Amino acid sequence: MGPEARLLAVICTLRVRPSGLSPLPPGLLKALRIHGPAALAELQAAGWLHYLPRVRTGPAAFLPELTGRPGRLRAGQWALRGLADRRLVDSSARTRLAALMVAAWQEGPGVPFLLDPDSAARACGLGSPEAFEAILAGLGAAGLLDRWRPAGAGLLLCTPPL
Repeated sequence: MGPEARLLAVICTLRVRPSGLSPLPPGLLKALRIHGPAALAELQAAGWLHYLPRVRTGPAAFLPELTGRPGRLRAGQWALRGLADRRLVDSSARTRLAALMVAAWQEGPGVPFLLDPDSAARACGLGSPEAFEAILAGLGAAGLLDRWRPAGAGLLLCTPPL
């Protein structure tokens, strides 16, 4: 699955309502800088969601496995706010997905945290931990991460900015 589809999958999962519907308002794909319906088609072909072109308020994704699970809407809004960061405006879907993953692991501004680059690389659709570390360099250059270094046992010790 491509990075845009993975990013959209994360957002749909976080925004799902107890009915299993995840609204896709007109500006959502634009705000995520996901171009065209290819990511939706990819997720639908994988059997991960069903695209509904017209529900009461507009298009939506239906995720049958997630019906009845409340509370994800708040998490979805958190993710969208993080992805709307002006420092990520020109970033690729992979970079934005990695930024979301790094933000999810953070405990607070300036508080160091451990990150597993193997798991992170797989979640972002990257082939290797080295590819994920290259993306971390871009996040560092954008000011979203102060520093990171190997911490033993294959983990990275990351420090977000204050």
